[in-house]
Amino acid sequence: MSDERKELSILLGYWLKHNGEHAEEFREWAGKVPATQKEVADLLRLAVDKMLESNGYLQKAKAILEKGK
Repeated sequence: MSDERKELSILLGYWLKHNGEHAEEFREWAGKVPATQKEVADLLRLAVDKMLESNGYLQKAKAILEKGK
């Protein structure tokens, strides 16, 4: 694997972990939002969904990259 591909593989792993950590934080904060701010909580939960969707794409990219070793 070339140096750039190795670096990208490492970065993809980092981004996956980092996004997962952020998604968990968003989920926690959505649970702390007062009932009077339901729209805020809903948007935070939507952000979690989109972050996890994004991670799906990153995971596929990492798998394809590593398959081509």
